[in-house]
Amino acid sequence: MRAMGVTPINPPSAEASRIEAMRALWAGAGLDAVETREITVQRTFADFEEFWATSLLGSSIRPTVAAMPPADIELLKTRVRTRLPADAAGRITYESRANAIKGRVPRK
Repeated sequence: MRAMGVTPINPPSAEASRIEAMRALWAGAGLDAVETREITVQRTFADFEEFWATSLLGSSIRPTVAAMPPADIELLKTRVRTRLPADAAGRITYESRANAIKGRVPRK
């Protein structure tokens, strides 16, 4: 999208989801035993169309794509498709990450 000059909607505090920022926020709030870790997952889609339809369910992507002219949407789909190679059966496997954090309220 950015390569096409389209700026997607970002979450309100995208910076706060970074693992270092999360640790600093929790420690700054006075929590003890703060631990962080990255969780990596993979999801396999039957084909590109299933991947595309699922991607459009995202609250930051859907309104941005909906506001694009149809020709730009097709161009975006073509560009995304080339970046996500399918296996021999046409399936697309996509990997994603999330940061997790935990801590304890100190005993008084």
